[in-house]
Amino acid sequence: MTTTFAKSARPRHLVARLLEQPDLVHLVRGLEVPVLLRLIRHIGLEDAGEIVALATTEQLKGIFDEDLWRSERPGKDEAFDADRFALWLEVMLEAGEAFAAQKLAELDEDFVTMALCKQVLVIDVDALSVQMSSSERSDDDELVEKALEGCQYQEFEEFRVIAKDPRSWDAVLLVLVELDREHHALLRALLERCCAISTEYIEESGGLYDVLTSDEMLESDVAAEREERREREGFVAPSAALSFLELSRVTPLEEILGSRTYDAVTRAHFRAETRARPAAAPTRRPTPGEDKGAPAAENLESFLEVLREADILPPATEPRLLEAGAERGDDLLFTQAIREVMARDTALYGKRLMELSYLVNVLISGCSHDGRALRPFEAVEAALCTCNLGLERLLGARAERRRPGPDELFSSVAEHDAVKAFMAGWNVLHHEVVLFAAGALRNALAVLVANQPDAQVAREIERVAAALGSDTDAGKPWRSRGKLDRIARALGAEAASPFRALLDELPALPPGLGDRARSRGARGSRFFSSAAQVLALQAMLARPEGGGGGGGAKRAAARAAPAAPAKPRGKRPPPGAGRRK
Repeated sequence: MTTTFAKSARPRHLVARLLEQPDLVHLVRGLEVPVLLRLIRHIGLEDAGEIVALATTEQLKGIFDEDLWRSERPGKDEAFDADRFALWLEVMLEAGEAFAAQKLAELDEDFVTMALCKQVLVIDVDALSVQMSSSERSDDDELVEKALEGCQYQEFEEFRVIAKDPRSWDAVLLVLVELDREHHALLRALLERCCAISTEYIEESGGLYDVLTSDEMLESDVAAEREERREREGFVAPSAALSFLELSRVTPLEEILGSRTYDAVTRAHFRAETRARPAAAPTRRPTPGEDKGAPAAENLESFLEVLREADILPPATEPRLLEAGAERGDDLLFTQAIREVMARDTALYGKRLMELSYLVNVLISGCSHDGRALRPFEAVEAALCTCNLGLERLLGARAERRRPGPDELFSSVAEHDAVKAFMAGWNVLHHEVVLFAAGALRNALAVLVANQPDAQVAREIERVAAALGSDTDAGKPWRSRGKLDRIARALGAEAASPFRALLDELPALPPGLGDRARSRGARGSRFFSSAAQVLALQAMLARPEGGGGGGGAKRAAARAAPAAPAKPRGKRPPPGAGRRK
């Protein structure tokens, strides 16, 4: 039987259901930007034209901040995606040229200029004609002439707009023509700015470098403004997230445990967030008739239910940050301590939640796991587990002897902030899990090489071992994680699997750790959350014949060793063999 959820999960069916909703315009415009973006992505941008046509300019600004910027990997600064912007233009044009042009006219001029420069080259035809008709013609002039031959272009007064990408030219041209018709002054200002950038390409010898430099400067200005807007909402820039995580690794653990203030990166983030946060507007009573556009309560509930069925909104009863990890975090001291703070000190609870939100965003923005960025629910889980690991270290022997009571848990989180607990836990993860596992693997590979009869296989293991040694010395052994595939057969699947889980920027509990050790952390979690799990891992890697981990690697080395010569049958041992002296 097909469920309602299964039906609504199909994009086109979902669009049809949404278009049937009464008050749809006000309902869509009342959505928060992240929810509207999830809706558009769920439907698929190409099929979301009807929904995009209902969005406000402010919603589109927020969506563009999120959807038009891409990062090659976690921790690397995001760059503007020109192809995605071209697709957005095509979708906006489905609502008409006037709609698309009006929305562009309402966006920030720097942003629109940058976006256009990615799509077109703008030259001053009059100036170019004067230059190319002069008696002293240069090689650059001939190159320009060749470049102009056969290209797609449109002229607006003295400006010739030339397509950089033929695939997006039709959409760009339609918008430019409409801007010329309805927003002529704006179009002229945009073309003048684009022309100033493009002119460097024509006038300067080796001008490609200059124009790219000018282009990148404009993009960096737009990116900086975008980061400021996102900081107001708690986002953390990839470069800042990377710096914070690296600082947590390299700072001595004793220094972290003894600190009384935020680290420099965190202080800068909260300072910028406070500076960027707009002042609260004074409340006022709505004037009569002002709320006529508000949707009826039953229409709103019906609309939200459609979004919940498609997993665009969480269930109405879904718990918040700490409660979301309750099932997996029932055994965590940290979550219990935060709940004690929630019951006793509202102001402190708000501060700790702000810190946790910051840490989750740091992990999403700057940390990789299994070769990809963390998903939000994984980042929440990892932040809570890491904070618990750090809190145990802050409590020291008290947590090992007995489980702290409610008063002690409250005092610990009142004294030590969540950022400090996370930094301590992240330091432990790096040094006592990741680097420890890398050292165990290096030892195991040395044994494999020494006992490997196949010279070619031995050389491959040596190359992997050398790369692992270099990456480990640099403090980033996860760079060699993918190289394990090259020696998987020699290493053995039983050993390769645990090391893949451990040699990661955010390590996961390896398969061979054992149920007892796993149960001494967050129930059902895949991440390290307790000192007992760390100790169990180190013991597992140190066992010569233990399950998985280093034991598996040593058994693989034993299998690769040359077999001892068999004893001859039917012959007596030499005289004196086995006698006591």
